[in-house]
Amino acid sequence: MNRPHRPCYRRTVEASGVQTVARALSVLDCFRGGEERGVSEVARRQGLAVSTTHRLLAALVQAGFLEKDSESSRYRMGGALAEYGQIAYRQHRIYLAEPFLEQLANTTGASASVATRHGIHAVLLGTSRWRETDGHELQGVRLPLHASALGKALLAWSTVTDDELHTLPYEEGTERSVSGPAELREELTATRERGHAYNDEELDPGFRTIGLPLIDPEGRCRFALGLRGPTTLMIPERVPFFVELAKVTAAEIAAKFATPGNISVRE
Repeated sequence: MNRPHRPCYRRTVEASGVQTVARALSVLDCFRGGEERGVSEVARRQGLAVSTTHRLLAALVQAGFLEKDSESSRYRMGGALAEYGQIAYRQHRIYLAEPFLEQLANTTGASASVATRHGIHAVLLGTSRWRETDGHELQGVRLPLHASALGKALLAWSTVTDDELHTLPYEEGTERSVSGPAELREELTATRERGHAYNDEELDPGFRTIGLPLIDPEGRCRFALGLRGPTTLMIPERVPFFVELAKVTAAEIAAKFATPGNISVRE
């Protein structure tokens, strides 16, 4: 006896599974800033039922992506994410850039970092140690492309379509950041002509950032170098000097990234 063929049922199950995964990742995104959150708070932020949110949180705890505080019953980032972060850190070989970031930071008094593009954001992969010039306004790990020097460098030295520029979150940033795709396209053209990206209090009031591409041997820009400091340090008269120092560092890091060598992860 032949069993009935039910492709619609399978597609429904697959779609349901994809939706569950998407919801779980969206829930996990609530903890990106390092906060601890309760079930009701997460449910409210995600627009989900408390029962659904509780199941998703329990699954993320079981996977090690979240931890639950036994006393407060609130959730926070779990240790498994640190493991994945270390794997990505090694696979991208960011450790090769660290000595150069520290040297640049010590020379300028600013903070140096390396980032890559992930969707509509630039994501910091490595940064110099925290220093007093950062004050209490520390830079986040995920930065909007249009409002950050790192993001603008990644865009300016890559092939970017107008459709991509239309998808960027222009509501993020300050009143000084570009307001739309046409203005950003002009800014990217100016960035390439100038030879570096610049963020003048467009992301954090009181801070300026220089961004430079890290060009690989094939001419691609997968990474960018940023140099960030308060406006009291990065005064206009000093910016050209900082740019020249950052250019030297960018070339050194790009050369290091171009050297052969892969990192294997062992159990």
